[in-house]
Amino acid sequence: MRPDDAGPPPGNAGGRVATFLRAADWPARAGGILATLLILFVAGLTCLAVAQRYLLGAPLLWSDELAGYLLVTLVMAGLAEAYRRGDHIAIDLVTGRLSAGGRRAVAIWSDLAVLAVAIVLGLSAWDAVTFARAFGAYPAGEIQVPTWILQVPLIGGAALLALAALTRLLTRLAGPAAGSRAE
Repeated sequence: MRPDDAGPPPGNAGGRVATFLRAADWPARAGGILATLLILFVAGLTCLAVAQRYLLGAPLLWSDELAGYLLVTLVMAGLAEAYRRGDHIAIDLVTGRLSAGGRRAVAIWSDLAVLAVAIVLGLSAWDAVTFARAFGAYPAGEIQVPTWILQVPLIGGAALLALAALTRLLTRLAGPAAGSRAE
């Protein structure tokens, strides 16, 4: 899909919807910032672990495990921002041949599908967290943290993605006449 299929900018959506659309961008942006900081932290942790192992001969036993847990967090934190910016993978072989109305309909369908996936992911993650919390599960490994704590980023990421999808959907439904806002 192309940026011109996105619908009007939030300022043209009118009143409360425009205010919501502007405000709803900030959680996704904050998630993107958190994801960026976590990428830098994990890169630094990896460098520290390599130096510790090969230069000092004393490997960090917990660094790979922590990097894995943080990888889930950074992906879930950055998911909504990537979607908001249109940095996700899009295959426009067919949609590029559609009329403007057809592209808009496909874009609306796409936003609805992303919203549905985010809701299912959030509900599934919620079930997993409540089960792990009730069961008192702990992962095997060096880092002994209740499993439910490690699964909470799935809920947060799903909520951010749902908000980003809802924002894009409302923007598109506000009308195609005023130009583009996001991919």
